Amino acid sequence: MFFDRFSKKSATPTPAKETSKKKVKVSAEATLASSTLYQFKRNVLELVARMNHGVQHVDCEVIKRQTMYIQSQLLHSISNDPQLPEHLKIMLMQYHAKSIRATLTERRGEHLRRVV
Repeated sequence: MFFDRFSKKSATPTPAKETSKKKVKVSAEATLASSTLYQFKRNVLELVARMNHGVQHVDCEVIKRQTMYIQSQLLHSISNDPQLPEHLKIMLMQYHAKSIRATLTERRGEHLRRVV
């Protein structure tokens, strides 16, 4: 899952001169798939979907709470992972803080009070 991408891989020698001059066309899907934040979100949603497999929820609040719980547990393990770079930890923590803030403002009904 998420941590697989940071596991130690054996280094394969690549000629530096040949690869630096070639411009490789990268698709939008490939760019998105290599994004750390995208992978984190996808893994959280995948875990929540596995938890709720075959269960119907009438209220979305249950799924939101499960999502926040899974995010917080993953972030707790990420923060203690020595192989993950610090800048990625900070980025993921900032994302989680924004996510919590959005959920709280939604619960308080502040989005309904905004003047458009």
